[in-house]
Amino acid sequence: AMSETPSSLPIEYKEILGRAPDAVIVHDMNDQVLYWSPKAEELYGWTAQEIEGRPVQRIFYIDAAAREGALAELMDRGAWAGELRQIDRQGHEHLVLSRQQLMRSNSGEPEGILSFNSDITEEKKRKDAEERAHHVRSSSILAGGIAHELNNALAPIMLSSAMLKRTVEEPKAKNMLSMIEKCATKGAELVSDLMAFERGRGGGKDSIRSTQIERSLKRVTDVLVADSVTLTTKLAEDLWEFRGEMSELAKVFKYVVENACEAMPNGGSLSIQISNRLFDANFESLAPEAKAGAYVEFVFTDTGFGIEKSLLNRVAEPFFTTKEPKQGFGFGLANSQAIVRGHKGFMVLESEQGTGTTLSIFLPADVPAERVIDSAPPFSFAEEGRGKLVLVADDELSIRETIKKTLEERGYEVITTQDGTEALAIYVRRSEEIDLVVTNVEMPFMDGPALCRALKKLKPDVRILVSSGHKQPEKMQELKVAGADDFLPKPYTAEVLADRVHAILTARD
Repeated sequence: AMSETPSSLPIEYKEILGRAPDAVIVHDMNDQVLYWSPKAEELYGWTAQEIEGRPVQRIFYIDAAAREGALAELMDRGAWAGELRQIDRQGHEHLVLSRQQLMRSNSGEPEGILSFNSDITEEKKRKDAEERAHHVRSSSILAGGIAHELNNALAPIMLSSAMLKRTVEEPKAKNMLSMIEKCATKGAELVSDLMAFERGRGGGKDSIRSTQIERSLKRVTDVLVADSVTLTTKLAEDLWEFRGEMSELAKVFKYVVENACEAMPNGGSLSIQISNRLFDANFESLAPEAKAGAYVEFVFTDTGFGIEKSLLNRVAEPFFTTKEPKQGFGFGLANSQAIVRGHKGFMVLESEQGTGTTLSIFLPADVPAERVIDSAPPFSFAEEGRGKLVLVADDELSIRETIKKTLEERGYEVITTQDGTEALAIYVRRSEEIDLVVTNVEMPFMDGPALCRALKKLKPDVRILVSSGHKQPEKMQELKVAGADDFLPKPYTAEVLADRVHAILTARD
């Protein structure tokens, strides 16, 4: 038990609690902080000197009701454990697993609260992604069952209608039979899509060449792209071959182009670029399925109304759609993903509401083994960035850390931050030290173009490299006007990133 009137934690307790892997906080019943461990400093950004003696509930609690509920249970049972939403010094939200213990004086009166807090934000994101994947797998099993039953129901209808048409002469009856046959055929096409999703079809043994891709795309775009949409198609001259089923990939092309055109009812531009890409280990931060190696990359970019960020994680779910019921049943992207995965590839969707959408498809290329990049760092210029300080702003933790590691291997010193406002605050304090800012286009609170403009106001000769999954010419022009020195389309290799950084820094030196 603690003393009757605690004002701080005994030294021996501090030494023990300081070794804990969690953020350890002790505060009295008036919420005055008595102890703040080194891990708490790391999680919340406040030092012990800054925080001790201040009311804890005003510092990092967001949801007052959740905290009051936890406190009530703590007072009743003497212990509480659960998840709480909290904020750090910069105002960034964290999901924290908190285990709290009521501390009593020698007389049994409540005297303080001991909390062990651990940040589970990234773990929660990973679990949510696993749950979505499980949901898709469950939907796949359900889709397969439905498909087989529908096949059994539709087969006799299609056979019977075809036989009856040959025996019936009366025009009205013949028309009705044609309508039945047409509807049954449409149903059979849906069954085919359901079965493709269930099996993850694709990945056949045929070697697909650029001429086949070009013909398939032309057939799709000739039918679907309206005159009001400007179409640009560019295939690499020496496009690598890959193995698969062209008929299945044609369905993916149809879905992607159709969706892009529907997003531009009043016209716009659609760009289709297909190229060879060699990727190193830096590429593996792009998506869970990404592996270093040789790929054929398909990039579809539209200037449509885009997708709301909160819906990006849901759009690939089977039957999820933002369209009206009569406009479709929301199966296109899920089925397209299944086909692409069947080809041992994957898709990356990037979108910004009001700006447009970029859908990238990566299919492993059928190239000689010597063309596949080794996962080891592809450079050895450890002195290149010596004495240079780079500020990296990106809201994706994996990308921030990958850029940091890439540049540090070349000798740069790197500061990372997760949004534009924090990047601006850091730059205000250290503008004379920072040699380059590397930022993402899409970020919360302040996006890339806005950050570029703000940095230019602070220091007109600031050097800025902007990266993005969007590849619209309009977006690149906006960034150029905002003051960006260069634009780096995602995904990129470590070597390309480091070379761009080096080129910008040496261009003015």
